[in-house]
Amino acid sequence: GFEGVTANDNEDRVIVAFQRAWGSENNPRIGIYNTVDGTWKFAYYPLDARESQLGGWVGLSDISNAGGGNYLVLERDNQGGLDSVIKRIYHINLGNDIEDGATLEKTLVLDLADLIKTTGAPLYEKLEGLAYTPEGNVWLSVDNDGVSEVPGETQLWNLGQIYTAPSTESVEETSGAMNLKTIMAAVAVAGTMMLL
Repeated sequence: GFEGVTANDNEDRVIVAFQRAWGSENNPRIGIYNTVDGTWKFAYYPLDARESQLGGWVGLSDISNAGGGNYLVLERDNQGGLDSVIKRIYHINLGNDIEDGATLEKTLVLDLADLIKTTGAPLYEKLEGLAYTPEGNVWLSVDNDGVSEVPGETQLWNLGQIYTAPSTESVEETSGAMNLKTIMAAVAVAGTMMLL
């Protein structure tokens, strides 16, 4: 299904991210809906290969417009804790010249799993919400599905200004990485205190 929905700068295209591939296809689609003429165009998003010792699957959780035809995509596996490996934010470009059926190129912006593991905080399975603000901040949310079998609580993190569009400047991760490290360290401490 549609896991992520955003719009282009002119708000005449709706961009949707499908969580997983359709049928026998190898990669999920990014759908581009033209609100003027009512037509669809699809491009394929190249997923990372599974890396978890438990296997599982890798899919898309969200997409957010970062301006100028650039979009941030949240890619993750369906594992949590020590079994989780892939929790990553990538950049893609969806300019008007994207051909229907094309396979997109992606660039890593931030490896969330590696970063969170350095804090000692738990690595949640469902990092599922992503938003890029006009100020350049990237926000991330955790979805606990609202059911008792899923540990933790819904959380909202400001990762800071971890991304700059490649057409202007190179990607900078430092400020956002430090911000997230501080947040996750606090989460780890709070979790320990709750267990006492």
